[in-house]
Amino acid sequence: MAWLPIKKKYPIFLVFQDDCIRYVKLKSRSPLVVQKVGEKIIPSGVIQEGKIMNPKLLTQLLNKCVQEWKIKGKKVRIAIPDSISVIRKVPVPAIIPDDELKGYIQVELGASIHIPFEEPIFDVHKLQKKEEKIEYLLFAAPEDVMKEYVSVMEEVKLKPVGVELASLASYRLFYELDLVDDHHHYLCLHLERMGINATAFHRHVPLFTRYIPMLSPEAADEAFNDRMITQPFDIEERWNELVTEIDRVMSFYQFSLSEGSNTFDAFIISGDHPQGEQFSKQSTSYFDLPLIEVPEGKVVLERGLQVPKMFHTTVGLGLKGE
Repeated sequence: MAWLPIKKKYPIFLVFQDDCIRYVKLKSRSPLVVQKVGEKIIPSGVIQEGKIMNPKLLTQLLNKCVQEWKIKGKKVRIAIPDSISVIRKVPVPAIIPDDELKGYIQVELGASIHIPFEEPIFDVHKLQKKEEKIEYLLFAAPEDVMKEYVSVMEEVKLKPVGVELASLASYRLFYELDLVDDHHHYLCLHLERMGINATAFHRHVPLFTRYIPMLSPEAADEAFNDRMITQPFDIEERWNELVTEIDRVMSFYQFSLSEGSNTFDAFIISGDHPQGEQFSKQSTSYFDLPLIEVPEGKVVLERGLQVPKMFHTTVGLGLKGE
């Protein structure tokens, strides 16, 4: 008697942005096949720079998503905007044992380790030993903001099983497709309707992230209409401002983080801005850096159709191991 194959059950994958929620259901990771995708536009001001400003309206919108996508009661893994987070290198005395590391950092937060919010939740990643110190990468986010996302999901009968930053999810797709290596330095630019998020990666680790807002959102009312949907900033009108901010990010990485020894080798550009292709061409030309792109045919639906680029971050979220 032949054994029947056991179908892998993946959670549902959701990415929250200031202006939308995106959904992906995977059929398989290897080969990579996407079963379903979906998107719900969010009115301006409901989420602002990653923070939920109107939980009641977001809950109503997410509840509609649950019904339309038929995901009630499902386990979900989500990615949230990098704009709420802090990524920072932290030196720790080498004599601190591993089981006391988080306790040590908890004590040092607000003392020797400064972050722009109180009561963070955090994780650490070991980088390297330097003399009497061990260098760690600190990932921190406000606990109240994270709890708000979890609360909204539980309110609509979803079961959150994991949260991560959108930049990690976006980069993972390039990593799993063998488009990046562990010796080059990458600047990942995620271009959204309201701003751009810049994250530096080296050896597949994000070394810092910076959000550059380009629009000021207006508060959304309970009864919203199309006029309140976020209109994207214009690349041409804001080009000088954009390149100035990106140049600051590149200079910070070269002279502050790398002490003059490292520069970026390539761009990875993602996002849903309608002028994204124009931005990619102008940026690679202006900064004289190559662009790494996902080849056609690598991210497909069951019937072989291309998955639109706007869902690549959500697909990358789905590639995270259990």
